[in-house]
Amino acid sequence: MADPMRFLPTADPIPLPAPVWLFKSLSYLTLTLHFAFLSLLLGGLALALVWNAWGHLRGARTARDASNRVAGVLPMVTTYVINLGIPPLLFLQVLYGRAFFASSVLIGAWWICVVFAVMAAYAVLYRMANLAKKDLAWWKWGLLALPILAAVGRLLSANMTLMIHPDRWNALYGSSSHGTSFPNDPAAWWRWAVVMLSTLTLGGLCTSLWSLARDTSPQVREFLRTWAGIVALVAAPFLAVAGAMAWGAQTESVRAALGASLLAHRLATGWLAALSLSALCGLLLFLFRGSRSWILPVVSALPALGVLTCFVLARDLVRDISLSEFGFDVWKSAVHTNWAVVAVFAAALVAGLATLAWVGSVMRLASAESKHA
Repeated sequence: MADPMRFLPTADPIPLPAPVWLFKSLSYLTLTLHFAFLSLLLGGLALALVWNAWGHLRGARTARDASNRVAGVLPMVTTYVINLGIPPLLFLQVLYGRAFFASSVLIGAWWICVVFAVMAAYAVLYRMANLAKKDLAWWKWGLLALPILAAVGRLLSANMTLMIHPDRWNALYGSSSHGTSFPNDPAAWWRWAVVMLSTLTLGGLCTSLWSLARDTSPQVREFLRTWAGIVALVAAPFLAVAGAMAWGAQTESVRAALGASLLAHRLATGWLAALSLSALCGLLLFLFRGSRSWILPVVSALPALGVLTCFVLARDLVRDISLSEFGFDVWKSAVHTNWAVVAVFAAALVAGLATLAWVGSVMRLASAESKHA
């Protein structure tokens, strides 16, 4: 078999302007936030879609009101998903560009479709929000948006899995040199399943946060918390199974390395513990669904963030172990720290996150004023 390393582009002679650990830490932070809002988007969309269809086909007023409340915020949530997804992608290019660019080119025809798919889904979500404001049925549009967003996740999963397997690049290029081949890796399917089930479990759990709005009726508040609890309880076991399957779908050598890694065991234990706490919070939300307290919905988001954090760290560990087998050790990258550049970047990052928070607050105030007008 040809040496997979010869397919990797030559390392950039320009050293990294900051330590590897700093780039990784920033990647972990922004990617966790990206997945958190992705959970709100996909989990909220999936549930609200069911509620809207139920409400209009069965005449369930509360289900319609709950679905309209969630649909109205999905465009804003999508803004956060996109903007918080860009930084970790840039950090990925800085640290793993040699592998990431190669895999992206190999599936280039599919990869470029991500941009147009996100644009299409964004337009559909706005259409849904406009119909929700008029209390009109929008669930058929939701049936269009959900598969598009799920397909985007599948493409991302395929690329992130392909980039850590340089030994498969030659065969994929041989099947098509135009970037139209699509890798069918079982590990990519399970990684995608983990993300999708995470968004359902955690997004469903965090749906209870929408019950905290001041203009939420007692019926809608109880409805949201009831469904949040049920979804977290039902979906959590399936997510645990998907996580185990994703672990088992790795190559034998990677599984052996993970089995010998203390960090991998701690991350797996932390992930399961956080997932169990999420299910427990779901049970409490269901049992105290009639409560007006804001504490439980807010506290329930904490283990959800724990699940996402452990997942982000574990997938990075798998990436490093997989690429190290082909001689690609990101920790050995040339580094020449330019602290002035680091300071400017840190200031820009903080300003960017603060701006996103401010934009969200302005949009919420504008939405509240429009309802009272």
